Amino acid sequence: MARTRFRPPSDLAAAAALAGASFALYAAGACRTIYVGDSGELVAASWTLGIPHPSGYPLYVLLGKLWATLLPFGSVAFRFSLFSCACAALAVAGVYLAARTLAVGRMAALAAAVLFAASPSFWGEANVQRVYALNALFVALATLLAARWENARTGAAVERGNLAGRFVAIAFVAGLGATNHTFLAVWGIAFLLYAAVAAPAVVLRGRTLAAAAAATLAGLSVYAYLPLRSRMEPRLDWGNPERLGTFVAVITRHDFWERKWWTGWGDLLPIVRDFLSSFAFELTLLGALLAATGLVAGWRRRRFVAFLGLVAIANVAAMAAHGSRSDLFLWHRYYISAYLMAVLLAGVGLDLLTEAFRRHSRITAAVFSTMTLAAALTLAPLRAAQFDRSRYRVADDYSRQLLASLPPGAHLAASDDNILFVLIYLQLVEGVRPDVDLILQGVGGDLPPLHFNPDTEPLFFTHHPGWNLPELRLAPVGLTFEVARAGTAPALRLPQRLWLEGEDDAAVPKDYLTHNLIGEFHFMLGVTFETTEPERALAELATAARAAPENDVLFYNLGLVYARMGRNDLALAAFERAQAINPRPIPGAAKVRAADRIEELRRNSG
Repeated sequence: MARTRFRPPSDLAAAAALAGASFALYAAGACRTIYVGDSGELVAASWTLGIPHPSGYPLYVLLGKLWATLLPFGSVAFRFSLFSCACAALAVAGVYLAARTLAVGRMAALAAAVLFAASPSFWGEANVQRVYALNALFVALATLLAARWENARTGAAVERGNLAGRFVAIAFVAGLGATNHTFLAVWGIAFLLYAAVAAPAVVLRGRTLAAAAAATLAGLSVYAYLPLRSRMEPRLDWGNPERLGTFVAVITRHDFWERKWWTGWGDLLPIVRDFLSSFAFELTLLGALLAATGLVAGWRRRRFVAFLGLVAIANVAAMAAHGSRSDLFLWHRYYISAYLMAVLLAGVGLDLLTEAFRRHSRITAAVFSTMTLAAALTLAPLRAAQFDRSRYRVADDYSRQLLASLPPGAHLAASDDNILFVLIYLQLVEGVRPDVDLILQGVGGDLPPLHFNPDTEPLFFTHHPGWNLPELRLAPVGLTFEVARAGTAPALRLPQRLWLEGEDDAAVPKDYLTHNLIGEFHFMLGVTFETTEPERALAELATAARAAPENDVLFYNLGLVYARMGRNDLALAAFERAQAINPRPIPGAAKVRAADRIEELRRNSG
């Protein structure tokens, strides 16, 4: 239709304006310090040209290093936040261009792009240091190219002649994108299936398939960084992917599959239910209804919407196959690709409804599309405070206080992504406490045997290692456990402040991981005061519970501490809360379920 035809000059200008506005919005709330979760390790690996956790993310490492080196201001953490802002802004522009390529009207395409820009999971990754904004950019770019391929397939005969070349170009982009995040491989398989059905005479030719395979391998060649760099023995060398076996294990995330929540087909219903219900939250109810309209009513006239639906299905299927409980039900960032497909469907749905209104009244159609766009635009100011990380200091403050509490030359065995990865960043990138020997527990491969003299070589753990050696004790001394000889009492090494910067500031947004970190901070203080100041300990443990109300592991550990203190009432309540959050075995608790502890407490007290 003429009114929706893609017009390069004006549409590229609109896309550029969208990208500029989105970047300004994201950059205003960008995290100035290192964030929780994977951020510290990813930034440290990129800045030092190391190898982060599987799948290694070599494209992010290399592009991030280039960006942070060329950007002349701000901390390294802030530069990587801005890198995410730029990638996210370009992804928003890509959504607009993809919608226009699908013959969606300008107002509807703008509404789709704005819906995506303001979707919580996407915005939540747009101003912190992670790989998901770059992944969204590649998904948007690949989908834009696929939409143009579709136009060539259904357009004039002169346009169809380049189908094979376009298909090969898409294969290259999918392969290259997969070196940042493996979802692009899933996207590529979905497109291959669609293209093979839509244009078998072109796609299934031997020459075309061979060229596409070569292009895919060319994109995937960025993975060669992993074994080449690993041979240079960088400080961060997760999985040591020098040999074929370890290389394959890293890029396929071999060690992470054992964490999957899926145990059988009965688990499919809650996964799908949670996935479908998330669309109303991410796109608003109106956006979700428009997406459903686009999928149901649009496929007969625009068959490409079937591909958009296929990608969304592939997204949830891939997650169901290997996602952990938190991956599936707590962090919807893994579904950003599906939400991108959904906003394109919403654009199609809005366009179809506008066209239907236009048959009766052009004024009604204009009012409807304008109001829908206005509704989408209001999401930005409404959600801005929720994602303003410009004052975020929680993760940085926790690890700086922990490092400051250690004596000179201490050995620190650290674990837990929330703590270890921030420590890695602070030491390897910012040079904080270089005298501390940071032992990277769990960062790929087995550590050598630990030899130390507790009298002359102070050793600390961020988490209790579960040792049961009669000659040694692990004493909580603040934010760490110190290894000491049995019968001795190490001095307390309390943090400089008994709170974290911003933990009680409502203007500092806190996600699940941040809540967990605040809870861990007060839990460690509670354990430290457990035997000497029990009332103070109870107050800190109660603060920990309030800080992280959805952390099953924390409540399980609270139950253990309360039981040791003889507070069976509190222990029972903590175990019951852990059981309510997660009825399955508690990770890291030797497959013990909270229900087992509940039964034990009731039996002993009965």
